[in-house]
Amino acid sequence: MRLSKLKLLLATLLPAAILLAGTASAAFAQSESQIQSDEVRRVGTHLNCQCGSCTENVDCNMSSGQCHFCKPARTKIYQMQSAGKSDAEIVASFVAEYGQKILRADPNNYFWIIPYLSLALGGVVIVLILRKVKGGPHLMPAAAGGAPSVDDDPMLARYRETIEKDLAKLE
Repeated sequence: MRLSKLKLLLATLLPAAILLAGTASAAFAQSESQIQSDEVRRVGTHLNCQCGSCTENVDCNMSSGQCHFCKPARTKIYQMQSAGKSDAEIVASFVAEYGQKILRADPNNYFWIIPYLSLALGGVVIVLILRKVKGGPHLMPAAAGGAPSVDDDPMLARYRETIEKDLAKLE
């Protein structure tokens, strides 16, 4: 008799326990997706993570998104958004609580100049390298206004003589 009561109790409690666990996991998953929403991330990009191990915003990926500072901060952002607070009010609340160090500066309007500066710097480097590779003054033909001719160069004449002698030996 006692065994049948235990089976009856298990048969009644087991589905209830499974239902309770399923409901809790669904509620947790929904709240997790809510604190990972685009609205929360939009506000989180203006706030620095305060864990001390990274330099990311409140959406840092330390410990698979379970950072000891960021997850509660995202939850607070979500709760404040649910209460109808604006993004500026939420950021001001965090600044009041943690100070100016939590505020993450927005990019300025001059970011577009960086690629052009990089191209200009690369062009200057290429010009300097080409000047270095080109070397010193080059010999010009005699017709170029009185510049020394290639034929007048004594060192080239000596090499020509050596080449002529070596060619004569081959014939």
